Amino acid sequence: MKVSGQLRKMRHEAGNPIRYFLDLDESPVAINPALDRQLTLKFTGRITCVECGRVIKKTYDEGYCFPCARDLPENAMCAVRPERCEHEKGNERDREFFETYCKVDHFVYLSLTSSVKVGVTRHWNIPSRWIDQGAVNGLVIARTPERKLAGQIEVALARHMSDKTNWRRMLKGEVDAVDLEIMRGQVYDWFPEDLRSYFLDNEPVQSLTYPVLEVPEKIVSHNLDKENTLSGRLTGIKGQYLIFDKRVINLRKYAGYHVEFDWNE
Repeated sequence: MKVSGQLRKMRHEAGNPIRYFLDLDESPVAINPALDRQLTLKFTGRITCVECGRVIKKTYDEGYCFPCARDLPENAMCAVRPERCEHEKGNERDREFFETYCKVDHFVYLSLTSSVKVGVTRHWNIPSRWIDQGAVNGLVIARTPERKLAGQIEVALARHMSDKTNWRRMLKGEVDAVDLEIMRGQVYDWFPEDLRSYFLDNEPVQSLTYPVLEVPEKIVSHNLDKENTLSGRLTGIKGQYLIFDKRVINLRKYAGYHVEFDWNE
């Protein structure tokens, strides 16, 4: 099968295992059928901004040109530091973004990727957020009416646990033995007192299974900018990574790149 187009992060559907789709020119192509087959990924040398479409030499913030990365509300500092959200005080475009994406219910969650981590996402992004991280378990522990409040809870909890993922351990399936339900009881004490009313104590732990046959003993990441072609047996898909018999590649990193995929059906 041969497919090509502008790459964006993979889409996915719930399943056991999760079903993944390449997103090429915003059209989904099922990639699970390529498992255990020889697959070639080639970067054509062309990059275009995922927002405005202009031809660029490099991307910023996962697929944007520099002006879009600098000016779009979704790329502001609060994208990674939600407790600093100030869109409500910005220009008309910022305020519109605030009403649509910030002043909506947000979840604070615990996820188990390599170790337990805390994170924040909009309420419609569960379990997609966990799948993008490669989490094997996830648990919602708070629901707030806007992004900044969720970020404040995250900051408080991050003083006691990680808000990062060790991606190599995640890919290898090296996961700490952590019971998220027990952890939920512990983190309540770390909540800011004025935000404890948003704590949720009865959400179920969700489990996620990925289409992974095997993982190379040594995790080596492929760089399309240095070597435009990656070829090998596809042995797994987890998070936003394609796992080959000798290398792995984070497709999300190459959003905006124009690529070609080829595998035998």
